[in-house]
Amino acid sequence: MSRVVQIFDLLSESIDWLVTRLVFILIAGMVLVTTSQVVFRVFFTALSWSEELSRYLLVWGTFFGATMAYKRGNHIALTFVVEAFGSKMKKIFSIIIYILSMIFFGYVIYYGWQMIKMQVFQISPALSLPMQYVYLSIPISLFIMIIHALAGITKEFTDLVNGGELK
Repeated sequence: MSRVVQIFDLLSESIDWLVTRLVFILIAGMVLVTTSQVVFRVFFTALSWSEELSRYLLVWGTFFGATMAYKRGNHIALTFVVEAFGSKMKKIFSIIIYILSMIFFGYVIYYGWQMIKMQVFQISPALSLPMQYVYLSIPISLFIMIIHALAGITKEFTDLVNGGELK
């Protein structure tokens, strides 16, 4: 069982490492494009594409940033009920929450793909970018969250079975 935990943990950590760098690049790109827009608007002619690119970089940065927050447990949570129980019940609740999260993520992935299919012919006005690429951030980021949830489930379950110690 410990080998499965290690595999999921390594996969989750590797993806998180990559996503962290990607989010940095996306946000830095957004800042650069927005700053360029301000400079060009003041001193030259406004850039017609900068607002649209900034918006799409923000969308991708937000969805991938959400995977980072999920991995680290930084999303909003109501923990006062779970904290009233012992450590074994906390682990069981944690596993249930991971499973419910995965069901939600799967649901959003499915409808994210449906939305992408509907955008086959839609092109962004300024960049002439197929809108499918913008909406692709939804299923990709939620799939990453499923991987993080699987890593969490295997870790919590193994810890529960081994009585609190990973072996």
